[in-house]
Amino acid sequence: MSMPANPITRRLALPGWSVLRFSLTVVAAVLLAAAIVTGALVVFWIGIPVAVGVFLAIRVWANSQRRIIGEQLGVDIPCPYRERPKARIDQQALWLIREAATWRDVAWLAIDATLGFLVNLIYLCVFGVAVYYLVQPLLLVTVFQSAPIPVVNDFGFYDFDTPAKTLMLVPLALACGAAWWRWGELFLRWYSHLGVLLLGPTSNAVLTARVSELRQSRDATADHAAAELRRIERDLHDGAQARIAALSLTLGMAEELLDHGKPDKAAPLVTEARQTCSDVLEEIRQLVRGIHPPVLADRGFTGALQAMALDHPLPVSVVDRLHDKLPAPLEAAAYFATNEVLTNITKHAEATQVQVIVHHEHGQVEIEVRDDGRGGAAVCPGGGLDGVRSRLAAFDGTLTVESPEGGPTRVLMTLPAVATGRREPDNASRVAPTADAA
Repeated sequence: MSMPANPITRRLALPGWSVLRFSLTVVAAVLLAAAIVTGALVVFWIGIPVAVGVFLAIRVWANSQRRIIGEQLGVDIPCPYRERPKARIDQQALWLIREAATWRDVAWLAIDATLGFLVNLIYLCVFGVAVYYLVQPLLLVTVFQSAPIPVVNDFGFYDFDTPAKTLMLVPLALACGAAWWRWGELFLRWYSHLGVLLLGPTSNAVLTARVSELRQSRDATADHAAAELRRIERDLHDGAQARIAALSLTLGMAEELLDHGKPDKAAPLVTEARQTCSDVLEEIRQLVRGIHPPVLADRGFTGALQAMALDHPLPVSVVDRLHDKLPAPLEAAAYFATNEVLTNITKHAEATQVQVIVHHEHGQVEIEVRDDGRGGAAVCPGGGLDGVRSRLAAFDGTLTVESPEGGPTRVLMTLPAVATGRREPDNASRVAPTADAA
């Protein structure tokens, strides 16, 4: 459930949200009392597991607050917690106590149990007074004709004890209704913004998480580069190097035959050596293509995608909305990532057609790959999509997969990029041969 976008619908939905927030303030009061009691019991051994349980319950409550406040304000409030260690109960309690986010949760717990209770109570009271005194005259002359006038009509200085007198309270209801309509949402949003300040991560926590993310990305990039170097070394050693060694032996045998005056026997060896040389060159070309495809240098990223689409066994359409030239390392990463996604589609998707949409907007390159296959794709550790995610993470990119069972599947790859200049106009690289008019 999220807040409606329409202003009128949003204001009408706010009382229900306020009732939910009000009930959470009651829960906050119970948890606050439990935390105070736990603080007194923690000097005894029995208080340690109780403290861990209370702190974890506070985290559950705080996460519900993050979700509700985020939906009310239309923002995302990330959890600021570090990963909980697998340790003894006393070490976990010590870890929870030392974490700053725990005490920020406790601070918001105390605020919500007191100030939050008053804020939501005032909001609901103003709304209730407006509704009650607007409909009361109508109810008194219809539903409650034989019932006594409610005691809330007695203000001490005057008793509005007849249906006609209750009409004098309509201006009060209209004033409360106008105040609720004009300032009620602002009042609740002000309080919610206060919650964002305490429940969200601090700038230091954001920087720490960012540094950790970059460190993991760096390590993954280093591991990937080392694996690529080992693959290249293995391919050269087992492939091209072995063939060149065989070529050297063949030429040596041909040279020996020529020295003994047997050119007719040396000719087949020279022919074999020439064929081996051609095979070695083709193998080296394939190896170089795996490092940096020549088509990228010749036709750019979109042209390389279209060449890839022509070689794909399924009909692939490429929609080109990329009008700028990108840095070469990023082009290579995007090319290989897209190639891996298309390979996964060929192996697992059982699709009949694929569409690739590329565009560059607001410093972001987005590559969207859609297929009409059976769906069910997921990013699993060690899988092809996990390798794509690791490749993109080296460039601070992201991978999003939407693949319900039965399809269709949508894979979105996003890379932050700064254009290096306008791309040269190239008809071959702007419209794919298989692209439809749409």
